[in-house]
Amino acid sequence: MEQKQEAKKIRVGKFISCHGVKGELVLLPLTDDNRRFRKLKKALLELPGGRYQEVEVLTAREHKGNILVTLSGIEDRTQAERLKNLYLCVHPEDAVKPKGSYFLYEIVGLAVYQGDTCYGTITSVLQNSSTDLYEVTGEGRIFYLPALKSVVKKIDLEQKRMEVEIPDGLLD
Repeated sequence: MEQKQEAKKIRVGKFISCHGVKGELVLLPLTDDNRRFRKLKKALLELPGGRYQEVEVLTAREHKGNILVTLSGIEDRTQAERLKNLYLCVHPEDAVKPKGSYFLYEIVGLAVYQGDTCYGTITSVLQNSSTDLYEVTGEGRIFYLPALKSVVKKIDLEQKRMEVEIPDGLLD
């Protein structure tokens, strides 16, 4: 799943289905810390066309690795079905970021260096079940760098730079 984000809003989950008949929604979390949803009271729905609608989160609880969410104004399954495949977002100031982690919008645009050699710029982040992949574009090529501690040695947001150790054979 490719995810490009702007600094304005941060996706924290995607509504994937409904739960029951009273408007409860199943949210696939896009965050490392599901506890963040317990304190979430105000959020934004990302609507088609890049628009956002503020919503009030009434309840949020963990269920089978997902989050069951009740939103103000969503009172039955029919209303909840309309929100399927929409993203739940927050403003950056409301985001919870564990120490040593980064938001996707902070990673996109970083220059990728190994020593003094620049291999290009991160143009997107591909997310899958095992590990994120950074799409690096530069020098007339595109390659994918795994987001692993053994590969990513240092991230400097001020310098817009990522220090890496490119695995043997990756660029062959």
